Amino acid sequence: MVKKSKKSKSKRVPLRKKYKIIRKVKEHQKKKAKEAKKLGLNKKPKVEKDPGIPNDWPFKEQELKALEARRQRAIQELEEKKAARKERAQKRKLGLLEDEEMKEQGSVEEERVTDVSIVTTRNHDRSERVFYKELVKVVEASDVILEVLDARDPLGTRCVDMEKMVRKSGHDKHLVLLLNKIDLVPREAVEKWLKYLREELPTVAFKCSTQEQKSNLGWKSAPKSKKTGKAINLLQTSDCLGAETLIKLLKNYSRSHEIKKSITVGVIGLPNVGKSSLINSLKRSHVVNVGATPGLTRSMQEVQLDKNVKLLDCPGVVMLKSTENDSSVALRNCKRIEKLDDPVGPVKEILKLCPDSVLVTLYKIPSFSSVDEFLQMVATVRGKLKKGGIVDVDSAARIVLRDWNEGKIPYYTMPPSRNADEPSEAKIVSELGKEFNVDEV
Repeated sequence: MVKKSKKSKSKRVPLRKKYKIIRKVKEHQKKKAKEAKKLGLNKKPKVEKDPGIPNDWPFKEQELKALEARRQRAIQELEEKKAARKERAQKRKLGLLEDEEMKEQGSVEEERVTDVSIVTTRNHDRSERVFYKELVKVVEASDVILEVLDARDPLGTRCVDMEKMVRKSGHDKHLVLLLNKIDLVPREAVEKWLKYLREELPTVAFKCSTQEQKSNLGWKSAPKSKKTGKAINLLQTSDCLGAETLIKLLKNYSRSHEIKKSITVGVIGLPNVGKSSLINSLKRSHVVNVGATPGLTRSMQEVQLDKNVKLLDCPGVVMLKSTENDSSVALRNCKRIEKLDDPVGPVKEILKLCPDSVLVTLYKIPSFSSVDEFLQMVATVRGKLKKGGIVDVDSAARIVLRDWNEGKIPYYTMPPSRNADEPSEAKIVSELGKEFNVDEV
């Protein structure tokens, strides 16, 4: 038989040990309290009591009455607020919120919206004023002014007010039109536009370089292909076209008699016509920022092309006429797509200008009969849906506008026919002299 051990297997602490621990903890706390008392750590700061109104003051009774009246008024206001809150809570539960409160809330929201719109219009006006000042600086500092036009719509991107300002600034200022983005239109349209515009001012056709390297942007003559041995069409390549003609034109002006050898050339025009891209192509390196968003160039920038020619880049300025609407401005990419209040309006203008078959093949949608139907189809194809599967028409309209500004939607205009009764401006071209004779160059 195995003997059982007499020791208890219980893990319970005996009471004598428990009381001993409690006693030790109390002694430790007392010791700590004595040390803190000696150091003065537990002393509470004495709160100065309000002495009150002295009894000797002659106006004591009047002051006490005024204090009591203020106290009663504050209590009454608190009670009225509590009662008003209870009434509003009951009316909300019953759905009987008064119409006056709703009108008050609406008026407050309207005031907020008007304040925001006033601030945004002020900021917009301020930025336009700054850009206009930069334009005046460029015109005053330049001997030759290049007005850049979009070859797809030269008359739409041509600013007559800018040309008047250049002519008023002095007789020594010479204005030259530059037809940019000729790779986006057929050759016949470019030739007709050049013939039309050269009746008024010297005009040069140009295609900017679309290469991505930082330097050595090509604008040489078209190389011959190895297979066919024929010259490659430069309009289909990423090289620049028209730079040699433009530089020869400027050099002729700088070498002409009675004119200083070094000249300053200002580049002006509406936003997103390719002013900065033109300067990069002539310099053959990325010296100024370029982008599809309007307003990227914020101030005048100087670029030394060579020892005789200096270029001035100007921010795009929109001089709106009273007859122009937001749609026409948006189609010229003069306004940011994100800031458009109504993006559907410009899309209506696009549908008037472009045939339906082009849009059907581009967006891979079936035939449509209205603008709303077109935008709904584009939104479903591109997956632009709101919460609950609702079609987001505004997002689809912004997609179409972005494609329009980037040149994905093919579009171009032809020059109008001149009337025989209109006064010809051929005298202006002949007065400029041989240095701006484009045909000879």
